[in-house]
Amino acid sequence: MDFSEYKDVFAAEAREHIQSLNENLLQFEQNPDDQELVNEMFRAAHSLKGMAGTMGYTQLADFTHHMENLLDALRNDEIAPSQELINTLFDSVDVLELILEEVISYDTVQTDTTAMKERLSQIVAGGGEAQEEAQGAGGEGSPVRGQQADRGVQLSLNEYDRELLKEAAAQGYRAYWITVVLRDHVLMKSVRAYTVFQALEKMGTVVKSQPSAEDIDEERFDDRFAVLLFTNQSVSQVQDTVLSIPEIVEVTVTEVDAKEAASVPKERPKTAASARDKADPVLRRAGNGRGRIVEKYVRVETERLDQLNNLVGELVISRTQVMELAKQLEDAHSRAVIAQMDRVTTELQYAAMKLRMVPVKHVFDRFPRMVRDLAKQAGKEVQLQIVGEETELDRSLTNQLGDPLVHLIRNAVDHGLETREERIRAGKPPEGLIRLEARHEGSHVVIEVADDGRGIDSEKVKAKAVAMGLITPEQAAKMTPQEAQGLIFEPGFSTNEKITDVSGRGVGMDAVKAILEAMNGSVELRSTLGKGTTVSLRLPLTLAIIQALLVRTGSEILAIPIQSVRENLRVVPEAVKTIHGERVITLRNEVLPILDLTRLLGFGAISHDSGMPVIVVEAGAMKAGLMVDELLGQQEVVIKRLSPVLGDIKGLAGATVLGDGTVALILDVAAVLNDLTAESR
Repeated sequence: MDFSEYKDVFAAEAREHIQSLNENLLQFEQNPDDQELVNEMFRAAHSLKGMAGTMGYTQLADFTHHMENLLDALRNDEIAPSQELINTLFDSVDVLELILEEVISYDTVQTDTTAMKERLSQIVAGGGEAQEEAQGAGGEGSPVRGQQADRGVQLSLNEYDRELLKEAAAQGYRAYWITVVLRDHVLMKSVRAYTVFQALEKMGTVVKSQPSAEDIDEERFDDRFAVLLFTNQSVSQVQDTVLSIPEIVEVTVTEVDAKEAASVPKERPKTAASARDKADPVLRRAGNGRGRIVEKYVRVETERLDQLNNLVGELVISRTQVMELAKQLEDAHSRAVIAQMDRVTTELQYAAMKLRMVPVKHVFDRFPRMVRDLAKQAGKEVQLQIVGEETELDRSLTNQLGDPLVHLIRNAVDHGLETREERIRAGKPPEGLIRLEARHEGSHVVIEVADDGRGIDSEKVKAKAVAMGLITPEQAAKMTPQEAQGLIFEPGFSTNEKITDVSGRGVGMDAVKAILEAMNGSVELRSTLGKGTTVSLRLPLTLAIIQALLVRTGSEILAIPIQSVRENLRVVPEAVKTIHGERVITLRNEVLPILDLTRLLGFGAISHDSGMPVIVVEAGAMKAGLMVDELLGQQEVVIKRLSPVLGDIKGLAGATVLGDGTVALILDVAAVLNDLTAESR
């Protein structure tokens, strides 16, 4: 059977299992006595092995099997946790991730895994020998975990189950607790389990299972499961039916007497309202015993979501056009119908936009492991604190957010945080702190990377900038500390005397700024010498549909993203002054440069004798006033990318279609202000 069409689904689920292994390993390193973490890691490795085997990726399945053996020995107390064991598991997860990407890309494994498998096997063998010695010294009283004398699964009943037993007995049915053991290393265990359920349904009513439906569906069980069945068939008939199913090696059928059910262990009590629905049945008792498992999530190809959002965008444009036509209608009924269509379209639009939103947790999840490795490499003690990981952001933005955050966290570990000895001398805790936080601020998401390290020395930055020829000594003398700190965003700038493998070669911060500006975002840096540094990334919630202020410049209509607009003014010609050849106004004791937007974009020039509308816009720390001919109002617009044939046009972020069919250009405020700043230097 060809499973290649399922490769994308396999890749997504496999990466989730690897991420789960990384997260649980990090917790296990801090809490080596937590047995549940070991069980979670074992289940992840076991599921990944089964998936790889089903897909025909035998090398991946074989390597995961070696990891599973070590985790199985660990959970059965055959080996003890140690730093060597944890480091080996971390290394094996890295190898696992590498060979996973190889089989996905090339359908074969290029990496030699022999040495890594040998390391895993040696730990298992060494732990087994140590365990045997300990058992020999402990005598007969020393328990041996992993050897199960009773191969059955314990029956536990809640009050609802007991009532069902009494009802079944009164109607002449027998109750059987059936334990099923699967063959070792069977593939697609959940499929085998449901084959058993289907066979038993034909014989009676399946009431419950152990483990639960969710665990069986996710293959979170070893080689056995159990089912409670009400039927009028005999024990031998039930056994023969189940044993006829492939991959079943053992079946134990025990009759449950309703009178003796009181002695069976009880499950934790449930509320009366939820006893029937929230008991642990794998198939709810309904009709012939068939039921269903309700999935909380479904996997959808991103291309389909993008297509849906594009269609919704077109619908929003059509809605705007219809609303324009509605203004000409006098029929109250027709206007009411159009108003209802407007409300439904708006709700559909917001629902479609939410489909694009994903928690930043998907990006943040990679950093605990990365910080651990970087800290060990740099010889520092570092704690990573993550806040707001459930904050949602447009998927297209999260896909681009990883690289900037990697740069910032690497710089925080290498440049920002001091060594243990330096921190103690400075009166700080020996362990450095990096705080990664995401939060909503209006129509933006702000992501901050902060450290409590040495901070940025503004004088050192200015001296380095002068030496590199970025600024003159006279300019350096006039710079404020904040302006000096902004120099680190210049290409190739770095104050590190020594190049390290951790922070790279001084090409990080300018890349961060470039990526943020490409996403219509901004980056801001705040630092206090001796106390630490905070870098804030400010991003729009979504890039698909935005609120914009429509203005007319010459004969063209422009849309200015509303998040960049701070206020609107009407400025008389007398208020405009000229400084160094540039026009400025004074706004609340602040000197603000004024740009003629019509002339800037090549649409002509504005001439207002009695006054002119000015829109104050802001991007990061930059602010300016834009002169326009006329303000047209605020409107929701769908961003359309400009054709690649046109190339990159400075100052424009795209275009949109208005309700009357007119095409309006969308202004790239950050690019306009960057050009203004560059010209003023």
